[in-house]
Amino acid sequence: MVQVTISNTSTGLKRSVQTDESGNYSAAGLPIGSYDVVASKQGFAEMKPANVTLAGGTTADVDLQLNPAGGQTQVTVTGAVGEVRTDGPQLGDVLEEKQIEETPLLTRRITYLPLLNAANRQAINQGDVFMNEDLITTNGAGRRQTWIEIDGSNGNDSWGRQTLFSNIPLAAVQEMAVLTNGFSAEYGASTGSVVNIITKSGSSQFHGEALELWRPNATSAALSGYNATTGASGNDIINDALGQTALSLSGPLGSKTYFSISGENSRETKGSPIISPLDPTVFEGAYHGWLAFMRLDHQINSKNTIFYRFDADMFEDTNPNGIVGGNSLPTVDRIFHRRTYENEIGETAILSPTLLNSLRLQFQLASPITEFDPVIYGTEFSVPISSGGTFTSGTSQSALLMNRQYEMSDTLSAVWGKHQIKFGGDAILAHTGGDSKEFGGPIYDGEFIYNTCTQAVSICESQAFLGNLANVKSYTQSYGNASYTVNDWLWSLFIQDDWKVRPNLTVNLGLRYERQTFTDSNKDFAPRVGFAYDWKNTVFRGSFGIYYSQIVDNSEANYALTGPTGVFNYVATPGQVGFPTSVAAAPLPAFPAGAQAPLRSLYVRPGDSAYLNQFFPTNTLIGYQNGLWNPYSEQWTFGIERQIAPKWVLAVDYVGSHTLRINRPLDVDPPTPFIRTAPNQIRTAQAANCTRPYWIEWYAANHLTCNTVTATNPQPPYSVIQSDSNDGYLFYDALDVNLTHRFANRLSMLASYTWSHTIDNVDPDTTSQNPNDPNFTGHIENGNAIFDQRHRFVLSGVYNLPFKINFGGVMTLASGLPYNYTTGTTNSGDTGATTDRPVINGVVVGRDIGRGTPIYDLAPFLERPFKISERVVLNLRAEAFNVLNHPNVVGFSGVYGNGSTAPLGFGAPLVGITNQLPARSLQFSVKVAF
Repeated sequence: MVQVTISNTSTGLKRSVQTDESGNYSAAGLPIGSYDVVASKQGFAEMKPANVTLAGGTTADVDLQLNPAGGQTQVTVTGAVGEVRTDGPQLGDVLEEKQIEETPLLTRRITYLPLLNAANRQAINQGDVFMNEDLITTNGAGRRQTWIEIDGSNGNDSWGRQTLFSNIPLAAVQEMAVLTNGFSAEYGASTGSVVNIITKSGSSQFHGEALELWRPNATSAALSGYNATTGASGNDIINDALGQTALSLSGPLGSKTYFSISGENSRETKGSPIISPLDPTVFEGAYHGWLAFMRLDHQINSKNTIFYRFDADMFEDTNPNGIVGGNSLPTVDRIFHRRTYENEIGETAILSPTLLNSLRLQFQLASPITEFDPVIYGTEFSVPISSGGTFTSGTSQSALLMNRQYEMSDTLSAVWGKHQIKFGGDAILAHTGGDSKEFGGPIYDGEFIYNTCTQAVSICESQAFLGNLANVKSYTQSYGNASYTVNDWLWSLFIQDDWKVRPNLTVNLGLRYERQTFTDSNKDFAPRVGFAYDWKNTVFRGSFGIYYSQIVDNSEANYALTGPTGVFNYVATPGQVGFPTSVAAAPLPAFPAGAQAPLRSLYVRPGDSAYLNQFFPTNTLIGYQNGLWNPYSEQWTFGIERQIAPKWVLAVDYVGSHTLRINRPLDVDPPTPFIRTAPNQIRTAQAANCTRPYWIEWYAANHLTCNTVTATNPQPPYSVIQSDSNDGYLFYDALDVNLTHRFANRLSMLASYTWSHTIDNVDPDTTSQNPNDPNFTGHIENGNAIFDQRHRFVLSGVYNLPFKINFGGVMTLASGLPYNYTTGTTNSGDTGATTDRPVINGVVVGRDIGRGTPIYDLAPFLERPFKISERVVLNLRAEAFNVLNHPNVVGFSGVYGNGSTAPLGFGAPLVGITNQLPARSLQFSVKVAF
């Protein structure tokens, strides 16, 4: 037998193993990093150490050939960082520390890093933009479908499932693996990609850095399409400046303990023009964020290691999502807060030379996960002014939502002959909920809406005008319970066998079971199969797998707040029951006695008939499901990977995906179909309501006739009844081409190209999912997905120029995104549950038939290190984003109107940060490192 010694070049950690009778050896569970591998046997020549860099979640094959004394040894390495991967069909990229540090990142957000792979796309036009993170879509999946793992534990927020639970500083990231497809049964709860982050641990030497970064407004360009006098909302920002301070320190604490700490403080201001003549100014919204990270690693003995990780992510935004701007005055401002913390303990035990166990315990606290606090809390006053603008003061729309997540996971790894087997499980308890919805919902303190004021602005805003009920047009107040709580268990079991059938053939077999107690699915088995065949330095690989996704826990907010016992608004005009006797009498202490309850729209949970039948008979509903199900996708890949030259690796892969049971809102008490064949065809809401199945049953049971012209009392208490429906599906086909050059000859580079086409009948995880007609949601709704970007090419890298200057950056070229045509009118009369599309040439047009303009972005950087002393280096860096200032628009006006021709402005680019990627900006930084 041969003794093989593996030594970590940073910490000195050593692991010794012996080969078996066949000459095979294995060392499982090694931390990522650089290692020297040496084999020795008496009577044989000494060998020069083979240096191998390990990436997370991969297997490196190091073949060592010893010759008798006086001869030469031979070393062959495959599967390590920068080499062709031969152990499985997994697709994606491993981003090392150096590549992460060199990549230009706007605001130094680590969540921009997955975009270096062209298979990942930004999701800016599909959801929130006030978060301090970037959102992505992969494999045709939605923005809530990325599984994020940090140091072997969950990094997702189960409440909203679209961001890292707690962001971490850039300086704390040792490696990020971005897996786009073909991953093993170890990973789940995702139909999109997997982002596996490994944080930095300390080493046997002290290392530290201090960085100061500036992004001055004076060097930035404005977004296109508006200016300080035409900005219509708070998202139409006209200036943006950033300052950031980052510190990190790592090193030894004795001979067996190492520490790593880092932190960031970000200070950003964004100017939103107010065009109202009441207060024509620029409102400066301020973002202030803090990131903190600490990790301790300790080697207990030669067989046991333990680590502890803590991180915190805290920020506030004084103009989240552009609340103030345009005609919205600072008096309606709400401040957003988010504070999240993570504590993780991990222990790795070598039970035998072929058996290893990894245990992880984690507690995640979001206190809050979302909080909106009005600057002026109280009754809202809204006064339209004839000279222009609307004066608004006060609001009671607030939100306070929390999340606590408890996790335990364990993985047992074994090497049995030609089999590398992993068996494990993971359990997460997510305790979420609070008061109201994201952005705030109920108006508990009431709102006065005034008649148009024709007097001077000073009079319209005066207490005398506001206090006079004769000036009031209507009064609105919310009633009902806005609180909810969810206890959701997410647990899984998996087994994965990587079977080395032959030295050049590996077969991957896996099975995973997942259970989310918030849903009714209990048969979510996910088989995974794959292979990797190495033929003359060319690896052929393929895979098939089933992947399930999570239903977000904040879905309960719809069921609770918009259910039969949830929140509703009551509107009263002067003289009606419920109109306050004075302005000071608002808010009313209770729902006014003798008032007629308003017609309500509901959103109810599937599979809840036993509870709902006390309010209305669910057997009258159409498409109401007997349960809430987890969506899943069937995914398959086939491709090749080859080292075409030293340090150059080319990969070409086909990716296919078929997603089923996509969750979407649907009106399950729909009016009869309203078939339009010509423009300007409209049915009133009252006429539509009279054809609803529940209304027909209600009027028959009460021996009454529904008036199709005007509402008459008594009438059914509910109009629209929406529920979640799993009738969505999606098809995704793609060609992925990736060319990688690991750093050598002064160059490091990744060129990534993806051609893809996504077709679906509903866009997953978007803000607008309603069909043209809820009676027809199948093939008639087939269309391009809203994120169907046919071509995307990303070139990134760095080159060492003369005079120690580093030059590099990221270049992105991509085709335009689709957008939907709408009438802007509720033609069918189904209020709030349809997105009516126009009739062109006698037929209602299909979904998402518009196509936007191409996206080009060039983000170069220049940096120069200066050696201050033997160990201290000063680094000066300048980087630009969208240096050509190309208008990269992702939102377009799709309002075609209800006529036979489109109005002026149809198809025009929309403006603001929710519809455009950032304009040109420059970041400058100074870093001192030792």
